[in-house]
Amino acid sequence: MPIKFDLEKLKQETNSNLYFETGLYVPSPVSSITKALTCNFDKCYSLEIRPDLVSRGKKYYSSAIKNNKLELICDDSTNLKNHLNKLHITNDDKFIFFLDAHVDNEKIKNYKKRCPLFEELDAIKSLTNNNHIILVDDIRILKWEHPWGEKSHGTKNFFEEIQNKILEINPNYKFKYLDGHVDNDVLCAYLE
Repeated sequence: MPIKFDLEKLKQETNSNLYFETGLYVPSPVSSITKALTCNFDKCYSLEIRPDLVSRGKKYYSSAIKNNKLELICDDSTNLKNHLNKLHITNDDKFIFFLDAHVDNEKIKNYKKRCPLFEELDAIKSLTNNNHIILVDDIRILKWEHPWGEKSHGTKNFFEEIQNKILEINPNYKFKYLDGHVDNDVLCAYLE
């Protein structure tokens, strides 16, 4: 989805050198990965479950892929941990994670969770470093009882549980809101 906040400023303020998003969506000039590619990260990654969108992305971003600035991965983001384990992450590396994977249409059949945020956060928690920036998109929807129809977590307050999961990664995280598709729609977990 499009983001309205200044990603370059966030990158600079947090000394982040890598970008990883879940949920590529439709490649376009306003998509988050397009914005990330203009910010001169060492490398950007995008994990998308829909093969048709990954195929479109490979064409749209062919230059960035050829220059080893972008890796597009076709998989369910519940498998994020497997992909992070394959990366050669050093103690100096710092990600900005943009979590935006969810199933909201009938084109996707092979998903494990309609909203895999808990699995994505567990994957981030498994990393050696616990100082990454975590951005969670679509806060307006995550405040619903069952976002995108995800009922596997019962009647827990989904939004509250997401914040608790982030604090399990690092209890020193602070939270603020950034503008995404709509104002104040991206939760930003950061360290001071």
